[in-house]
Amino acid sequence: MKKRTARGGFKNIKDNDLLNLGGTVLLAMESNANFTTPDPDLAVVQAAYDDYKLKLETASRQGSPLDKSVKRDSKTALVGLLKRLAFYVNTVADGDLSIVLSSGFPVAGLPTPLMPPGIPERLRLLDYLQSGQLNLEFDPVEGAWLFEICVSSEKDAAGNIIWPEPFISRSRTGNILAPLEVGVRYYARVRARNGSGVSDWSEPVSQLVR
Repeated sequence: MKKRTARGGFKNIKDNDLLNLGGTVLLAMESNANFTTPDPDLAVVQAAYDDYKLKLETASRQGSPLDKSVKRDSKTALVGLLKRLAFYVNTVADGDLSIVLSSGFPVAGLPTPLMPPGIPERLRLLDYLQSGQLNLEFDPVEGAWLFEICVSSEKDAAGNIIWPEPFISRSRTGNILAPLEVGVRYYARVRARNGSGVSDWSEPVSQLVR
């Protein structure tokens, strides 16, 4: 069986593509049991990513030549860190495709999706084994690597759902939400992510916790 590796060469990557790649990798590797001692540390990569994002935004708003030069330097730094991180992923994965894919890096020798994945459909919030638990599942999404899930029980004065920061799942099934408050209605929405971008958010679904 052919060994697969994470692609680590991003010298000529477009600015926004690098931003999406960095965000995808950071989300995928956070709390990933396959990668317990990332090198470089994810906090270092996150700091470089945040710096690049800020400098890219500044340079994109009709920035000065200095702004654009600073952005290029920040981009070079982030590319270098991602290259080191891809080397670490390949060392750990030792050619295992599933482990490489779980890192969020594109796989060398495999076609990169041309478009972001579609919107997750047919979300279902189901009662689970115990009181105060729900199970979220939805239909397969072609080309998706990760899923961002938001869960909330709060609405503002106008009746709009107040969504918190999403958490990451690598599965469309078995997303157990717990502990939840019995007698309260909870809402959930999902969007899919791959190396080319993210989908729009799904329509929310709700369920009363029993």
